[in-house]
Amino acid sequence: MVSLLIAVVVMAIVFDYINGFHDAANAIATVVSTGVLPIRTAVLLAAALNFVGAMAGTAVAKTIASGFADPAQVTQGVVLAALIGASIWNLITWWFGIPSSSSHALVGGLAGAVVAHAGLGAFKWAALGQKVLVPLVASPSIGFVMAFFVMVGLVWLARGHLPALGKVFAVLVWAGLVALTASQWWAGRTHAFEEAAKKGVDTSTLELEYGALLGLLVVTAIAALFVGRRLYGAAPQVVAKLARRMQLVSAGLMAFSHGSNDAQKSMGIITLALLSFAAAHQGALPEWMPEWLLPKGDSVPTWVIVVCAGAIAAGTAAGGTRIIKTMGTKIIRITPLQGFAAETAGALTILGASRLGIPVSTTHVINACIMGVGASKRLSAVRWGVATNILVAWVVTLPFSAGLAWLSMKAIALLGG
Repeated sequence: MVSLLIAVVVMAIVFDYINGFHDAANAIATVVSTGVLPIRTAVLLAAALNFVGAMAGTAVAKTIASGFADPAQVTQGVVLAALIGASIWNLITWWFGIPSSSSHALVGGLAGAVVAHAGLGAFKWAALGQKVLVPLVASPSIGFVMAFFVMVGLVWLARGHLPALGKVFAVLVWAGLVALTASQWWAGRTHAFEEAAKKGVDTSTLELEYGALLGLLVVTAIAALFVGRRLYGAAPQVVAKLARRMQLVSAGLMAFSHGSNDAQKSMGIITLALLSFAAAHQGALPEWMPEWLLPKGDSVPTWVIVVCAGAIAAGTAAGGTRIIKTMGTKIIRITPLQGFAAETAGALTILGASRLGIPVSTTHVINACIMGVGASKRLSAVRWGVATNILVAWVVTLPFSAGLAWLSMKAIALLGG
């Protein structure tokens, strides 16, 4: 049992690493394809911000740990089979340069392994619909629409064609986003302080964290207003220069959001394995095992957060160019301004999902955003043949990874796992 637990943890770290280099393109495809940053600089920047983003929360990890299957129904073999199935599918799609979803590969793997072990009734199919299938459609759609309108707004600004009413509308949109961000900051701060009060934890660190975050939000809001004013009616060379600088910020935000969602999936799967281990031993743990290794309640152990954050960062730092080429040049020929619009829309969509604990596909979102900025120019600007191939990969990821995990579980069972 202990050896299987160790195998699961190692395999989860391997999956997280594979996720990092498989999905490195999510954060940096546009910034590399537009020539704003060389690929090695881009992947190192993305790796650092992946790590920071992964440390920013655990809502998605909790969904993976208990949202799809009861830990009492899950064995170490089940979790290992899920990881094997998801990893094989990730490697296949990476090899062929297909930007598929690591998130859906993992959930599909978990479904296939649970069904192989305990039957169809053991998996929470309703949760699959609510937490995966609905976001499968909703998150790319939101990203596409947001990227489309962000790009249209940027083009209007750059051309100086924004009428008086349009200027008022632009300011209202900006003010609405500021108000929405401020409300989210206040809600997060209130929740954090309530949780700290329940646990009797000192809140001085929280004061510093949320104070620093508020300062960052204020600076960002002022910078957005300044950039909009500078962009309005600017000469083409000024727009191009400003867009390249803006894309540095949006690429960093995209990398942060990628870490905030994708790294948590491995955190969740390790936490599920630890909960299963604890349930199997009914509290009578081996003498050598310290209590801090196991989750307390529904919390994710600190060591799991740090290890998974490091694994996805290392994987991103090793990211190759196969999927970057597909996303950055084959869907549309992307410009720095389009890259900024796509990355900003994608990052906001993913960060919203991370806050709600929804394991969305960062791959699907950023691809949809790239399609959205392309469509804002004209529909024919998008290479719909390539886009269709990507859509097919989205559809088949869940069943194929489930099938691979099902076979892996049967093989593990034959070996006595």
